[in-house]
Amino acid sequence: MAVYGKYQVYYGKIKAELELIKEEYGYTNLSKAFAHWYLLYCIKMDEQDIAESIIDGNGDNGIDAILLEGESMVLYQFKFPDKEKNIEKAIDEKTVLKMFNGYKKLISQRRPRVGNDNFFAFREAIKENNIFDYRIEFVVFNNSFSQPAQDALESEIAEIRDTTGNQIKHKVIQQKNICDIYDRIQKKNRINITMTYKKLDTSYNLDENVKSSVGFLSAHELIAACKNQMDVIFDENIRLYEGDNDVNTGIYNTAIGEDSNKFFFFHNGIVFICDSCKNSTGNQTLVLEGASVVNGCQTINSLKKAYDSDELKEDVYLQFRIIETSDFDLRAKITEFLNSQTKIRDSYFLANNPFIRALQIELEEKGYFMERLVNEYDYKYSLNKVKQYDKKHILKLEKVIQVYAAFYCNECAARAKRGKGELFDKKVVEVLVSGINANKVIHAYTWYEKLGQALSLYRKCRRSENVRMDFFEYIDKDVSENDYEEEMNKYIFLNTGDLIILNAIANLEGKCNFDEDEEYIIEAIEVVKNAVTESGLISSQATKNNSVFSAVQEDIAVR
Repeated sequence: MAVYGKYQVYYGKIKAELELIKEEYGYTNLSKAFAHWYLLYCIKMDEQDIAESIIDGNGDNGIDAILLEGESMVLYQFKFPDKEKNIEKAIDEKTVLKMFNGYKKLISQRRPRVGNDNFFAFREAIKENNIFDYRIEFVVFNNSFSQPAQDALESEIAEIRDTTGNQIKHKVIQQKNICDIYDRIQKKNRINITMTYKKLDTSYNLDENVKSSVGFLSAHELIAACKNQMDVIFDENIRLYEGDNDVNTGIYNTAIGEDSNKFFFFHNGIVFICDSCKNSTGNQTLVLEGASVVNGCQTINSLKKAYDSDELKEDVYLQFRIIETSDFDLRAKITEFLNSQTKIRDSYFLANNPFIRALQIELEEKGYFMERLVNEYDYKYSLNKVKQYDKKHILKLEKVIQVYAAFYCNECAARAKRGKGELFDKKVVEVLVSGINANKVIHAYTWYEKLGQALSLYRKCRRSENVRMDFFEYIDKDVSENDYEEEMNKYIFLNTGDLIILNAIANLEGKCNFDEDEEYIIEAIEVVKNAVTESGLISSQATKNNSVFSAVQEDIAVR
């Protein structure tokens, strides 16, 4: 498996969307489609406004889009590399100078010789309106400005200030910001929470993009604010409510008992994370936009249980913390570290991956429920937020990734069987899932279930006290009763060989054209049997050994 960085993975995903936009709207290149994508998802413009804002084609004078907002005008230049290898290139001086040249032509009294209809329309708008504030934004899927480009930017801004008195503001939106926007698009369950607090103080702030506050509020106010959003308020958490265990029972008992007024001291508070926080200090009301609880799921659910039974005491107060940021990498790390007090499997941290979020939605549309979060189906079903699914159509994320890896990635197939720790290494699994989709998952799972039937048949025969030929009939092999036990032992690898056989089936699909699905399974079983036998390893070792997996793949490749 090729090794890619995060930005290469996102580049591929975004590029696929831009190709569709380019085709649908007839844009001449990916950068124009990128402008459409950004204005649609980040600025929230509709199709007509986008069409009027983009300075399309010849005569754009280096400006890709213009947005007029009252007395302010924003000039955009968009750059989306046409090839993956170019995403590491720095923005050059020429790009910056083209933008400022376009700005000067836009505001000059003399009409430029070159310009298209949209460009001249904005020139007229400048004449008709008082524009006091100009802002230039470079939106690029690159990682930096070159030093000459940075020098040119500062020089042009200084020249405009010295000659006209105007202070030109500028902003550079790069790879990291674009990936955050993509993540936000994938996060469908974006909700707002309004609640009244008792006390709130500004806490530790890093910059304008990362702020925090700490306070305390009534448990009644908290549950009233969250009760209608219980199915999605924990969307960025790693696990959902774990039921009436000792910890949760303790929270519940304190909330309804004689020590309810000491709840603040006995139990941990909760942590909200949000895109933005509005604080109406006059009536002590908060509005959290894009909110999620990333720590405190057990507390909120235990309090809600007491609330629903009318047992929650009025004097129950608890601490809460608000972290305000739209940086999705930071949000994911906050979730990870705030949930590290107890052992969390690496696979749990995949839940907030944007490709996994998208996959969950795709699978639901096709009749499957994938548990992105631990205990998600039972939790949401108890809230009547999901329909009832057949047990076979409820998929565990961890198993989905194992089956997907074994079927679609020869390099990862042995890892999938050998140890989840290896497969769910963050760098490995994030690249692995970059190409995942519902159709692939369903296809792999369908094969896995069919294979499972064959493996179950073998186990039933082996466990039987009597001679049962059902398995040998399935693989179309004549075996006498005298040879029965010896032949059964030759297939003992089937007890642990599910994923190596599944990998063999996937490789056979690409090389053979059998009429029946069972023929693929039978052939895969025989190929794996030969590889296991030749390895000299005991079956439980062979079915997770890299060399044995490779031998199976090589055997099929030369057919």
